[in-house]
Amino acid sequence: PDKPFDGMEQINWSPESKRIVYSCKKLHGKAYSLSTNADIYIYDIRSGETRNFTDGMMGYDKAPVFSPDGKYLAWESMLRDGYEADKARLFVADMETGEKKDYSVGFDQSSHGLSWGADSRSLYFISDIHATDEIYKLTLIDGRIARITDGVHNYGSVEETPNGLVAQKTSMSQPADLYLVDPTTGSDK
Repeated sequence: PDKPFDGMEQINWSPESKRIVYSCKKLHGKAYSLSTNADIYIYDIRSGETRNFTDGMMGYDKAPVFSPDGKYLAWESMLRDGYEADKARLFVADMETGEKKDYSVGFDQSSHGLSWGADSRSLYFISDIHATDEIYKLTLIDGRIARITDGVHNYGSVEETPNGLVAQKTSMSQPADLYLVDPTTGSDK
């Protein structure tokens, strides 16, 4: 994982356990410290081959996650090398065709903490708006991004469960704790 902030969120197994996807900046020394061009690599366990999946994408490409059915790969991507404050775009690739699509065109916020819905056709993420971190949902079929939560708090992560969304939330008056969030209304308990 890239230093100094990244960790295990930069590595993900494919659902069929035949591929590992990871984010890495394969540079050394001064070049490593000056560049923000991290790429997504896919390692095929059977063949032992690694390929740069985001070759030519020049900013941070990080936090890759396979969809539960293995048909899609989502990740955060910045446009430019050397610009750490760039918007973290939400990219999804069709693993069969290799087509990569930026679903955050027209969405003027960064996307973090990507988490697939069980249907492999929806993606939950965290985005900052007006100094709060809220939960959003992307529907792949129509490319629609919908805000789920709204309040004076910060969500740090989100995962879909059969009973709703489980999310970590914190605020100025409450420490971080887990909440069950209704994906339709945004209410939590």
